[in-house]
Amino acid sequence: MSTSIKKNYLYNLIYQVIVLILPLITVPYISRVLLPKGVGIFAYTSSVVQYFILIGMLGIGTYGNKVIAMTRDNKKLMSENFFSIYFLQLAISLFSVVSYLLMVTLFVSEDKGIAYIQTIALLGSVIDCSWFFSGLELFKKIVTRNIVVKIIALIAIFIFVKGPDDLGTYTYIMCLSIFIGQLIMWFYIRSHIIFVHVSFEKINKHLRPTIVYFLPQIAAQVYFVLGKTMIGMLSSKSEVGIYDYADKMKAMALAVVTSLGTVMLPRMAHTFVMGQIEKAKGYIMKSLEFSTLLAVPIMFGLAGIAKEFVPWYMGDSFTKCIIVLVLMSPTIFLIAWSGVFGSQYLVPLGKMREYTLSLYAGAFVNLIANLLLIRPYGSIGAAIGTLLAELAVTLVQLYFIKSEIRLVKILPSTLIYLCAGLVMYLVVRIIGLSMGVSILTTLIQIIAGVISYLVIVLISEYIRGNGIMLNEVKKRRQNH
Repeated sequence: MSTSIKKNYLYNLIYQVIVLILPLITVPYISRVLLPKGVGIFAYTSSVVQYFILIGMLGIGTYGNKVIAMTRDNKKLMSENFFSIYFLQLAISLFSVVSYLLMVTLFVSEDKGIAYIQTIALLGSVIDCSWFFSGLELFKKIVTRNIVVKIIALIAIFIFVKGPDDLGTYTYIMCLSIFIGQLIMWFYIRSHIIFVHVSFEKINKHLRPTIVYFLPQIAAQVYFVLGKTMIGMLSSKSEVGIYDYADKMKAMALAVVTSLGTVMLPRMAHTFVMGQIEKAKGYIMKSLEFSTLLAVPIMFGLAGIAKEFVPWYMGDSFTKCIIVLVLMSPTIFLIAWSGVFGSQYLVPLGKMREYTLSLYAGAFVNLIANLLLIRPYGSIGAAIGTLLAELAVTLVQLYFIKSEIRLVKILPSTLIYLCAGLVMYLVVRIIGLSMGVSILTTLIQIIAGVISYLVIVLISEYIRGNGIMLNEVKKRRQNH
């Protein structure tokens, strides 16, 4: 990877971790103060508002990122595209806000006050312009914004949220942090654009392409958010809370892997538009190997520490999270691969039909699994549904790219990583069984797991490298 990609990966990694890890610092506190029911009510109402955020953004996040990346060398054209796309976003997202308020007023009976407060998060999508900075690969600005806003929100939670009756206050803090975070970005934008007049025709020309990008996001939303919504409808709010916190743990771990996809999208779009197909394929192979190197230990590590980690971290009322977390951990590996195939290859290359089909396959599998498994098994059933959905997405994308990208090249290193990950898992479990539940146990598990994984990978790569060198020497001697 080039220096700029490494730097942007680091910035975006910090961004993803800040967004996830600061709220997760509050998990031991909030899980005990709001209890599974309070956590579940917040997660359920948040899952509902996510559908309206999805409608309001209409695929603009990914589409706008790509368009800005492709036109960033022409400031006037880039500015014209920015204003055209944003005015389209503004109109659609305001319509989404009105629709949400009508839905809450007419159809919501339980937790209506919390549902109304969630409107603030929806208003954040009205002023969202983060896609512009992603397209310019200016991830440092996004990181700076999130560090400041999230730290303030973290402090506010500890000061103002004291018991189950403070669920409304907690919701205000979480939603305002989203809105203010988006608002701050507008102070940076003026130095990067020039003000240009845009006509209705120029705005309208972006509608069809954004719908193309919107269609796969509908499918993605089904298995990212629908699980929480369906648990709330078919099971209980407490089960939503259990699933939500397991999902948060997985998401925090996954941020390390998915950050690379966010960074690579504008770079891949720019590379493809310049006609450098072979160079782009080289990026893909390096990205896939790096994502696998990270995803495998995170997957095995999360499953390995769950039994000793969850009780001291979340409290006894969340012990069911252990099973849910173990079931969801393989999705880290699957999302790492589908993230490379989808976000870094199919989307930048404009193969939206194939990308959309893969997500709809996952959505269909997830919907059926949820309908069959949530009522009898609650959060465990939803976790199984999520795992099956991610497997479906990855397999369909593998089918579409098999003739264009030679995956056989990374199979040897993938097998090394998987074997090292399995040994790491065994080491972590032995420590957990012998030491029991405690913070010290988790710390030792993580340290021992990382060391064992790295040692096995480095030794295997050394042996493999020497083997390749010996084969090269033999070939040369035979040729002479």
